[in-house]
Amino acid sequence: MVESEWPGQQFERDYDPSLPDLYIDRNHLTQALLNLTRNAAQSTGGTGRIQLRTRVVTNQLINKASYRLIAVLEVRDDGPGVPQEIADTLFYPLVTGREGGTGLGLPLAQDLVSRHKGLIEYESVPGDTVFRIQLPVLKPGQPDEMSA
Repeated sequence: MVESEWPGQQFERDYDPSLPDLYIDRNHLTQALLNLTRNAAQSTGGTGRIQLRTRVVTNQLINKASYRLIAVLEVRDDGPGVPQEIADTLFYPLVTGREGGTGLGLPLAQDLVSRHKGLIEYESVPGDTVFRIQLPVLKPGQPDEMSA
């Protein structure tokens, strides 16, 4: 668990109790969230603040497809932010802004989330970086997109 890897890290949880069940591969989502959370912990040097937050939004687009319900999972940190020189290529393999980083965590997380018709986006300024996973809330057998 990330908390045991970074004992000085401050974790703040803000979970939406109305989040519906997600019919996804739990291991895939866990790995994607671990990758994002580890990146956040490493960017703050293991002593900053990380917020884990969930929300539900309605009638949203993901990759040009419209969905009635979207689960949003955020990992926010107060680290130095994404270096501007890699901002446009951050999700490409082998791109990293960290000394000793492999540049594989974010591309893997994006791949795992996209397998569930989801998307990872981010916003970053020094002191406030948020990576946002957006996943459609679908039930088995439910059509993928809203009908027009």
